[in-house]
Amino acid sequence: MSKLLTRAEQNRFQEHGIVFPIRVLASDEADYYRRACDDLERQLGGRPRTVEVRQMHLDLHWAHKLAIHPRILDAVENVLGPDLLVWATELFAKHPHDGVVSIGWHRDRTYMEFDPSLTVTAWIALSRCTPENGCLRAVLEPQRRNASSWDMRRNASGENRLPDVPAEAIREVALEAGEMSLHDVHVLHGSGPNRSAQKRVGFAIRYITPAAVPRRPRPPAVLARGRDGYNHFQLADPPPEVPAETTLGELKRSALEHLEATLQNVKLASR
Repeated sequence: MSKLLTRAEQNRFQEHGIVFPIRVLASDEADYYRRACDDLERQLGGRPRTVEVRQMHLDLHWAHKLAIHPRILDAVENVLGPDLLVWATELFAKHPHDGVVSIGWHRDRTYMEFDPSLTVTAWIALSRCTPENGCLRAVLEPQRRNASSWDMRRNASGENRLPDVPAEAIREVALEAGEMSLHDVHVLHGSGPNRSAQKRVGFAIRYITPAAVPRRPRPPAVLARGRDGYNHFQLADPPPEVPAETTLGELKRSALEHLEATLQNVKLASR
């Protein structure tokens, strides 16, 4: 098994469901992917919603390349094992002085359809991510697997209501460009608005193992490492290296299909 996480980091992940910071990209690599994300936003009108910038790995060469980056996979392999699929990608950008865009406190298990032991999210910082520009915040809960879902209502000031947990249990997941965090589906997390002059850019990759069983028949996935001995997914070929504007139609279709599947998962989870 490839080795990137230390034993102490693996133990922290098992205890709290999150580990950071993990250096996975050199500074020039982070700059390259940051520019690609900024260009994609411009092509989608400047400030697309997160629901419009997902599944990029299926249609954009640079996003596919990032999703199968060897150092990212080395860390994920320490958690999930040697056989890895990319199930989803999402761009989370917060523009300077934007008090509107924030992510409510939630647990990913609400919309992830798989056995929790077979999936993990890598959140890659492509800019500095700080409390001022709305970095990820997570709650350290050793009993998170048995915890209830979180009420995502907002407080009187319109911001995400803080969980009723000790202040020392909440961690600001501050990252430098090129660093990432890993978290499981049980971690209660969210993020506030960007109140700074610096844009925050994060690229999330949802990894699963081939043993994961989807609700819909053979949705698309990318074999990132190892082998698929289950045939639960339709394995997608790497997208061609062509200008992003030529694939925007395919990207929009991929994003919509994934959004509809995610909403169906939320509906089923609420029953």
